Amino acid sequence: MTRFARNSLTLFASAFYLCGFVAYAEDKQEEGSEEIIPPTPIYRVDPTHPDNLYKKGVEGEAIIIASVDLFGGIADPIVEMTTHEEFGLAAILALSEWTFEPATKNGVPIEVKVRIPFKFDISFEHKLNVELGRDVFRELDAAIIPSFELDEEPMPTFVPPLVDFYPEEFRNTGESAAISLEFVIDPKGNVVNPRIISISKTGFEHAALRAVSHMRYKAIKLSGEPVYVSLMMPIQLSE
Repeated sequence: MTRFARNSLTLFASAFYLCGFVAYAEDKQEEGSEEIIPPTPIYRVDPTHPDNLYKKGVEGEAIIIASVDLFGGIADPIVEMTTHEEFGLAAILALSEWTFEPATKNGVPIEVKVRIPFKFDISFEHKLNVELGRDVFRELDAAIIPSFELDEEPMPTFVPPLVDFYPEEFRNTGESAAISLEFVIDPKGNVVNPRIISISKTGFEHAALRAVSHMRYKAIKLSGEPVYVSLMMPIQLSE
């Protein structure tokens, strides 16, 4: 899985300009009819998520201020804000490789300041792996036995309080969701590869996947050997 910052670049309005510069440029256009065209990135490099923060499932952001020179190169980048020092360093390293079509004023290249935010996101799957300290989502190279082929339906030995996984964005709304899931019980009794089959309310998907991934089962054996077993389960998430 790549550790590049997914969708890392969100360009500020007014083509990256610092607020003061934008106001100055607009005033000049009104007074002297000067045409200022902002710089346009023509080559971008996404920042690499710092390895130690990626392993811990830490997300964050950084905002870099720099100059775009007359030739479209980046000069004097500085960190305006970052949620972690390493994100700022990674953003500067990536931005140093960017090239721009330089800004122009009445057709003549000019140097301008830019303010560019970077986001360091991590996939839900990896965050869940970090949360549980194991690979929840993985390729299985063994046969998977459907639970209906067993003599008895597997019963969990541990079920966490489902309310603990209720999405924060729905708190105090009274919303609830009925979710049907399918997952595999591995030979250690862990839930792996959970997926949503149906759901009555969007926005509860990640909560449901987290909830079932915390469940535990006894190892299921056939002919004395632990096996992988697939199971379907309905759950209800409510406050």
